[in-house]
Amino acid sequence: ARHRAEFMPALAQPLPVRIIARLLGVPEEMAPDLLRWSNAMVGMYMAGRTRAMEDRAVAATEAFVAFLRAYVDDRRARPADDLITQLIAAEMEGEKLSTDELITTCILLLNAGHEATVHTIGNGVKTLLETGTPLSALAPEAVEGTVEEILRFDPALHMFTRHAYEDVEVMGQTFHRGDRVGLLLAMANRDPGVWDRPDQFLPSRPVKPLATFGAGLHFCVGAPLARLELQIALPILFKRHPNLALAEPPRYADVYHFHGLRELSVTV
Repeated sequence: ARHRAEFMPALAQPLPVRIIARLLGVPEEMAPDLLRWSNAMVGMYMAGRTRAMEDRAVAATEAFVAFLRAYVDDRRARPADDLITQLIAAEMEGEKLSTDELITTCILLLNAGHEATVHTIGNGVKTLLETGTPLSALAPEAVEGTVEEILRFDPALHMFTRHAYEDVEVMGQTFHRGDRVGLLLAMANRDPGVWDRPDQFLPSRPVKPLATFGAGLHFCVGAPLARLELQIALPILFKRHPNLALAEPPRYADVYHFHGLRELSVTV
């Protein structure tokens, strides 16, 4: 049988979003709304975006923020066993997050936890098939290392832009306060000074820190969830379809911020 798997976020199944809904504590039946809002919001990061895409992104953001603002207020009055309640209670040196900071964190979790994870699953399946990686690489004792190598080799986010907080010199390049800097995370993951044979996919390579999720203050809050989803989803897929194979060359989507597939045709 031949199947065509679509990995564009707008066509992705809402399972990752249902997981995000459970994590946040919002009703699971809201998953379609979360998916729609997420797809619209990331339109701001697409190549060749139009005014219509920007308007949809703004409208989706406003709708999600309005929902979350009311939901946060409810959770302040009625705490529950969910992430929003935990964020409300979290303190650092006696200071708590404001409602706006809570909402910003939830938007980040929704977009990164759905969009990036969907793309990474697609990239991972593609890489495993292209390289002929044996199913033993997804065994319980090996899957963690395989997932880390997928995250290193073909991450869903190749670049992030940041701004310099102060004047600084890095490797002979001077950056001034306010300068916009493009951080090539995927290139850092293939630094030959850090990685042996960086352009090869080696699931058995020793696990060590990578740049995929950022670092320091900007380390991705959803990294543990993304890793867990990959470690669970990939073994299940290949256990059910051990003869999975590429039917056509994979086709990447023409997007800017996220790096993922538009189409992956496979045979089972």
